[in-house]
Amino acid sequence: MKSQKVRIAKILSHAGICSRREAELLIKEGKVKLNGEIFQEFSIEKEKVKKLSVLGKELKKPNTRIWFLNKPVGYVCSNKEQEKQKSLFRLLSKDFPRVVTVGRLDINSEGLIILTNNPSLSNFLERPSNKVERIYFVEVEGSLPNNFHNFKKKKINIKGIIYEISNLSIIYSKNLNHKFKIKLYEGKKREIRNVMNFFGLKVLKLKRIQYGPFLLEKLKEGNVKEIEKKKINNFLKQLNFSNENNFW
Repeated sequence: MKSQKVRIAKILSHAGICSRREAELLIKEGKVKLNGEIFQEFSIEKEKVKKLSVLGKELKKPNTRIWFLNKPVGYVCSNKEQEKQKSLFRLLSKDFPRVVTVGRLDINSEGLIILTNNPSLSNFLERPSNKVERIYFVEVEGSLPNNFHNFKKKKINIKGIIYEISNLSIIYSKNLNHKFKIKLYEGKKREIRNVMNFFGLKVLKLKRIQYGPFLLEKLKEGNVKEIEKKKINNFLKQLNFSNENNFW
């Protein structure tokens, strides 16, 4: 198995030491030590990172923290805003820790966004090979075609991109209005919308309610809540994710 490399500047940035650009300057100036030795490279194999020191102070692996955000429609899952877009990071307080999002929801979708200070956890949850399920409520408008029910658990090729919905159950269906519960194991860009459009259905509402063991439950729209440490440990155990060894 090929060794995975990590960027030292990224580690320092996520630990809240400084920005990535500032971290690269510290590395160039010989102010970063790796395993007790001055380190002036920008990346290294992940398993070789045992101890990091910056300006003579050892960097401790912080505890994994997780927050849930109920993203409203109209916000993008990015720090970068184009034209009149609003970033979901506007919903966080000014003193909120440096975090990454787990997966994305497009600007017209809503629901559960997981925030964490642990980028390795984010990568783990997003990786399709780990089979972490994502569950959505989807409301659509249109006539269900005769072949609609046959596509479940089958791969669909739409303009050269392969989509695969693991499970779809109909919650409500009357005339031209339908509500589904959909399960995915991989969140490709606009996957559900593209599949529904393929069948001539217009998506009226798309809401993520679950990601792995994490449930949105009754969190109000636009609100953020931090998950208790005990619950985090239980969640990570369910996922077979080693919090102790995977922070970088």
